[in-house]
Amino acid sequence: MKNDCNPLEALKLLLDSFLTQKRALGYKYKAMESSLQGFLRFVESNSSELTRLPQELVSDYCMPRSGETPKTHANRCSDIRQFAKFLNANGFEAYVPTAPKKIRSNFTPYIFTQDEIKRIFSAVDSIKPRTRYNCAEVYPVLFRMLYGCGLRISEALDLRIRDIDLKNGVLTVRNSKFNKSRLVVMSPSLVEICSDLMTTIHMVADDDDFFFKNRDGSRRYKGTVGHRFRELLWISGIPYKGKGTGPRLHDLRHSFCCHALKKMSESSIDMYCALPVLSVYIGHSSIQSTEQYLRLTEEFYPDITQKTRVASPQVYPEVYHVEVN
Repeated sequence: MKNDCNPLEALKLLLDSFLTQKRALGYKYKAMESSLQGFLRFVESNSSELTRLPQELVSDYCMPRSGETPKTHANRCSDIRQFAKFLNANGFEAYVPTAPKKIRSNFTPYIFTQDEIKRIFSAVDSIKPRTRYNCAEVYPVLFRMLYGCGLRISEALDLRIRDIDLKNGVLTVRNSKFNKSRLVVMSPSLVEICSDLMTTIHMVADDDDFFFKNRDGSRRYKGTVGHRFRELLWISGIPYKGKGTGPRLHDLRHSFCCHALKKMSESSIDMYCALPVLSVYIGHSSIQSTEQYLRLTEEFYPDITQKTRVASPQVYPEVYHVEVN
């Protein structure tokens, strides 16, 4: 801790160092930065003579808040715990709260049937053009890319023109989850509609422009896309059961993975070889995350279960809830 600044300023400098260290390890830590800045504001308003972070102050901040979900509370306490350890290692005394209990999600992704996917695409193709917006041009391509490439919505919305290689049919997904980048091969039909979109809304454009841009050139907001998706579900006759229940926009990615495994199984591709390929394609940090999709397919496609038991018997422990990303 520097001697030429007051303790609060020292805390802010240490927070900067903490975030720099984490990001150098490959973490984005955007949410954690916001959380810890909120913690510093709490410290500033509740401690007039700050020389350390005592247990009472830290514990008060870590108390559950009204309307806060268990997962959000656990994440907030975990943020403080990691930062407090960093502070102690750098000469600033801080109480380290106990580790929060691990929160297990009971959410089960919704796997769309092929018929439901067709109905969603039919609904998105029926969007009428509007002078003020370019939804009718963008959404048919965006939703097909989310499903056809298994992208996360943030990955799709972050795509820029320079990331779309129409000649080779390849997307470059840059600095996605865990700061990983990857190449994603597109189907010929997806390349064709991407080419159409390029000539429709990017007649005069720069390589740095967002591919799925708003009419004013700004990045499209994922909340708006999610709202549009719920409208498409209603038009498609697929019940939306509410927040936390779904179906969610992210379930297009889950459905892609399960449908891809089914297709590979039907093509007699060894699941032992298929899983690593799918894991790299969708940008998972480990094959263990991808293996969970096999559990999701067990109910819908029991033939896959039989084919994978020999290659990867550990895939099927006794579990009741599955969480994938």
